[in-house]
Amino acid sequence: MLNQTVFPFKLWLFNMTEKDFFDKLIENYILCTGKDISAEQLGYYLEFFLDRYPDEKLNQKLTKKVAARMIHEFLKNVLKLSDMDWGAATALRDIYECRVCSNAIAQVYVRGIISPLTKDIFGLNEIVTKEQADEILHKLEDFLQ
Repeated sequence: MLNQTVFPFKLWLFNMTEKDFFDKLIENYILCTGKDISAEQLGYYLEFFLDRYPDEKLNQKLTKKVAARMIHEFLKNVLKLSDMDWGAATALRDIYECRVCSNAIAQVYVRGIISPLTKDIFGLNEIVTKEQADEILHKLEDFLQ
């Protein structure tokens, strides 16, 4: 019975919030490149996390679809990388469950930055743990060099 009580608490400890992920993304970029980023470089979507983040969303748990959007916007706006052909991402059966996220999901998937839940399911609404977030940011470091 004790494990059932402790288990949700442990999950809470290991989940990453949207704001924490954004902060780590920027921190990792600065550490890896030695360069700072201006708000203009971030673009509208990422700038939202910088100075317009509503208080009620500060503890919003990070989902894979939000992580995909953040990373894609970062690749596009900060690193100036062009979108790739979707290729194998077209096999993801849930890619269109979030129309505004579909290209971002495809881009991080084909670049190997965020892994799918299964071979044909991305898992858009899966909560990203701190460990998974670190893995995503580590994979992104290859694009910073």
